[in-house]
Amino acid sequence: MGVVSGGGAGDVGLANALGCDLYITGEPSHAHYHEPFELGLNVIFAGHYDSETFGVKALAARLEEEFGLPWVFLAHPTGL
Repeated sequence: MGVVSGGGAGDVGLANALGCDLYITGEPSHAHYHEPFELGLNVIFAGHYDSETFGVKALAARLEEEFGLPWVFLAHPTGL
């Protein structure tokens, strides 16, 4: 399995070459839409915003745990 947050549609071929059976990334691009079908690669396009926010939240929680730094996540999705 391969995971690239944000706009990783251009790495579908690389994920396939590395032997991934599933590739999870943010937003698809029209130019790369058919490539996973042609390669027989399972792909989840989770959305650019949604694929990036989980990492920021995980980092903030870790910093709070280790250093006592309080944090608040302000969600402002773009709808893209």
